[in-house]
Formats: sequence, structure tokens, C-alpha cells
Amino acid sequence: MLQNITFQDNLYQMARSIDTVFEGLQLDLAPEYFHKKTMSDLAFFDACIRRIHADLQKNNRLADYLPLMQAMHSCQQKLLQLLDRILGGEIPSADAFAANLADLQEMRNRHAKLAGETQESIVRTEKPGDSKDIVSSSELSELLNFQ
Repeated sequence: MLQNITFQDNLYQMARSIDTVFEGLQLDLAPEYFHKKTMSDLAFFDACIRRIHADLQKNNRLADYLPLMQAMHSCQQKLLQLLDRILGGEIPSADAFAANLADLQEMRNRHAKLAGETQESIVRTEKPGDSKDIVSSSELSELLNFQ
């Protein structure tokens, strides 16, 4: 259970950290102050997501494996959106990243592939009709018993 809580907490923090960088890049930040920090954050996100993904794949029998993989996929999508904004020049400080475009594109390609693998794991893990909203026949009988 501790391992499961750790994964969830780490994925939560990763998602919030990516959101913070994403929102910060919407501002007209001075590259001399923030470019190195942003590149460092991107390298951290890259390494951390890959490591958590590998650790989750090794622990695919966790009780909450499916929600964890869904949270992982969400983090991967957030990182891909962030990288797409930078690579597409859609941020005010886009010029500061010109020298890093090849590395960022490589990172984006790596995470697009990883996100595809995560999605495949999710699909394989999901059971047909697997939903928390499904009511069993005995529960339905009990609910419909108005006496």
C-alpha cells in the first residue's frame, strides 16, 4: 500500500509541477532568469516520468494499477502539451529555446512513444464493462426493494 501511495503522490506532484512551468511560460519572462531553470525542469520531468513509468511497469499487479497508469498518462500528456507549446514557438520567450529545439524534439518524441505504451497498458488492463458506476444484480434488487 505504501508503494501505491508513493506513486500517487509522486504523480500528483509531477502534474502540478508541469502545470506550474506551463503557466509560467505564458508570461513574458526574462530568459536570462528563467531559461536555465525551465530547461532544468524539463530535464527533471523527462527523467522522472520515465523512471516512474518503468517502476509502474514492474509493479503491474498493484491494486490501483489502472488509476495509476491513467494518472501517468495524464502527466505524459501535460508534458507533451508543454513541449508542443515550446517547440511551436507559442510562448513569449520562444527565441530563448532556439538552441534547444533538437533536444526538446527528441524529448517530445520519446514521451509520445512512452504515452502510447502507457495507453496500450491501460487498454490491456481495462476489463470489458469495468466501471465503478455499474450496479450488480443483487445491489439492483436491494435498491428496487421498496417494502
